[in-house]
Amino acid sequence: MKLVKLDKKRGILKAITKSYDDLIILSYVIEPGDRLIAYSRRKINVGAAPEIKLVKIAIAVEKISLEETSLGVSGKIMSSSDENVPLHKYHTIYLRAGNGFILQKDKLLSFQANMVLKSQERSPRILICVYEEGYAIFYKITNYSLKRLYEIKENVSGKRFKNETRSNFITRLVEQIIEEYNKINWSLVIVAGKSMENEELKKSALKDLKIQYETVSYADTGLKEITSNQKISSLLKNTKIATQRNMIKDYINEISNGNSLYVYGFQKIKEKMLFEKPEEALLSKEFVMSHKELVEELDKVGTNIIFFDEKDESLDLLNGFGGGIFKFS
Repeated sequence: MKLVKLDKKRGILKAITKSYDDLIILSYVIEPGDRLIAYSRRKINVGAAPEIKLVKIAIAVEKISLEETSLGVSGKIMSSSDENVPLHKYHTIYLRAGNGFILQKDKLLSFQANMVLKSQERSPRILICVYEEGYAIFYKITNYSLKRLYEIKENVSGKRFKNETRSNFITRLVEQIIEEYNKINWSLVIVAGKSMENEELKKSALKDLKIQYETVSYADTGLKEITSNQKISSLLKNTKIATQRNMIKDYINEISNGNSLYVYGFQKIKEKMLFEKPEEALLSKEFVMSHKELVEELDKVGTNIIFFDEKDESLDLLNGFGGGIFKFS
């Protein structure tokens, strides 16, 4: 995120989004009751036919929805740069990568300000292709998200056509890897399949590309194999998904060993907080939205808040503990 202005005391954030990761962060920062100002397309009735115009609009935020490529922020229009736009009507501003905005809040919490500041750091961008005979899946991993891009398939069954269709699949796979490789400047590109097929790819048109090859059994389970591999885990250690998986594993181990400093369950957490200050908290977004007052309390006492927003098994495990596990000093 390109930060133009951040005034925590006055609750003002002015910035330009640069990636989908920024939209994930803003989904924790923008809340009902805030005022959002941004350019948005609006149908305006002028004359005989309505026109679609790009208008600077301010809305009183009521609802936030994180979608595939945008963050939808809905609410009533408070002001507009075009006098033909009726006030107090509902409108949705869609923030996407590359959009500028101004956010005004009654209270900008420390953890929200820290997330915005951290968003200025360059996120790693990792491309992973896991494949088996006739089937491949492409993934993109950044700091805050793991996205399954798409899959390619080729029917290679049947002895008569197997050699030809297998050759077609390898050709398609190589072409697709090259296309993705050239799209952006990746921090790391991993191609993973059976060792014999990897050797074949290394001799193909991919031979001069900077690719790390790994061995996996199947495409469907390939991503889990890769991210569980100790060598690969060290490469992915700064990504959000790796952080989530490592932390939930450590926390569950401590709970299993009977460590009383690790507490879950809303009532037990509240009781413990009457006498002790939480040092760290793993929280799901659902937990945050359901317990805003508790989160504000954590913010006041300086608890290190770690959000689990990547939808994989680590989030499922956290949700099994009610969406929140607290570590006390």
